[in-house]
Amino acid sequence: MTFADFQQSLSELSRVPVYSIREDASLRDDLGIDSLQMVNLIVRLTEQFGVDIGQISDMGAIHTVGSMYCFLAGRR
Repeated sequence: MTFADFQQSLSELSRVPVYSIREDASLRDDLGIDSLQMVNLIVRLTEQFGVDIGQISDMGAIHTVGSMYCFLAGRR
């Protein structure tokens, strides 16, 4: 999965404009994603990109777009 693919999917699922989805953007503060939306996004993105959700050991460490991408891409 490329970052551009991830950006597009995150934009569609969260209804946040793709131009706002930068690696350093805070999911909560910059994009307005709350904890329930976060869980839903992670579940849907892991399904979409074929990632085993069990591989994500510390979802609490996901605060930015970049950290979410790294976890989903397996680059913790």
